[in-house]
Amino acid sequence: MSHDAAHENRMHGEPEEPHGVTVPMPHHHVNYIVCFLTLVGLTVATVLAYYVFRTSDSELLKILVALAIASVKAAVVAMFFMHLKFEGKLIYTIAIVPLILCVLLVVALIPDVLRGPLFNNRPIFNPTEAPAGGGDHAKH
Repeated sequence: MSHDAAHENRMHGEPEEPHGVTVPMPHHHVNYIVCFLTLVGLTVATVLAYYVFRTSDSELLKILVALAIASVKAAVVAMFFMHLKFEGKLIYTIAIVPLILCVLLVVALIPDVLRGPLFNNRPIFNPTEAPAGGGDHAKH
């Protein structure tokens, strides 16, 4: 594009944009009332899910339903209140790395948690047992 063509694209009398100046991004308008009502509705859904699954014997089902609703609520907050919906794709690339590390940490700790005293019907602390290694403090 020649200098004359660039000059013709501007309005008459409009100054040329100086170098190093960026054009601000347009402000995105978020309907916070809809976001609020969505969060209220999901909170009501959480309470209703508690009463619906109260008599269920499946603890896993109760936890999965509660976590699913909480995940949707967290996504609404992140997308609209934190304005992540209007960010570029780089922010998602940056966010995926900690998410992968979090999943790896949880998966790596599952064997330790399942072998621990909480899931093996052993008492966490039994005051009648002497501590391992004996010693004078076991006599008191």
